[in-house]
Parts: sequence; C-alpha cells; structure tokens
Amino acid sequence: MLDIGFFELLVVGVVLIIVMGPERLPEVAQKAAFLIRKARQGMFRLRSEMQSEIQGTPFADLEKAKQEMADLKNDLRQFGRELADSAENKTNEIAETASEIVSDEKNETPEMTGKPLEETPSKKSSNLNSDLNSGLKKGQD
Repeated sequence: MLDIGFFELLVVGVVLIIVMGPERLPEVAQKAAFLIRKARQGMFRLRSEMQSEIQGTPFADLEKAKQEMADLKNDLRQFGRELADSAENKTNEIAETASEIVSDEKNETPEMTGKPLEETPSKKSSNLNSDLNSGLKKGQD
C-alpha cells in the first residue's frame, strides 16, 4: 500500500524524537496507532458494505446473463452453419437434377419421343429462324 521502507521509518522516528521530545513520544505514538486503527476499521467497513451492495444488486446476475448470451451466440453460429450446409446440399441436388435433365435431353432422339423428325427442338428452332427471316424480308419490301 505505502512504499515505506525501514530507512524512511528510522528517519521519521528520529524527526519525531527531536520535534516531540522523548517524554511526549509515547503519547503521540499511542494516538497515531489509535487513528490508524480507526482508519483501517473504517476502510474495512466501507469495503464490506460495498461488497454486500454489489452482491445484492443485479450485478450478481451479470455473470449468469453473460453465460446465457455466450450460449445463445454459440447456438446462433451452429444454426447458421447448419443453414448454410442445408442450402449447399439443396443447391447441389438442384444442380445434379438439372444436369440429369440436360443429359437426358441430349441423349433423347426423335425415335424415342415418338415425334416426327421435323418437330424436334432443333428443327423447330431452325424453322422459327427461317420464318422470322422471311417475315423481316417481307416487312422491308
């Protein structure tokens, strides 16, 4: 608390003997000890009252609330991870399904669909392109 060493105490003692004199020194020392004891008791009472006030107030519940917040934070992180994993799995499923559909359309031949050759999607698009081109030419005339 106070950084007073032996040498400092010796100097204070010598100064007290010179100032107070040897006959009044025991009386002054006794009063000083009494005042120091009273100050320590007052500090101890103050400290104990403050501790009891802190324990009796909502501050005691702060540690519990802090732990609950940490648990909630961990739960939210876990939920976020699970949600991201679920979204990634669904995205992968959709991509697989789309690639299966595309590969099925590529492997599909006119004989398999039962449609005449001119009605296949590639024939339809070429027919549409030729119809569009002829319509544009007519519009320019």
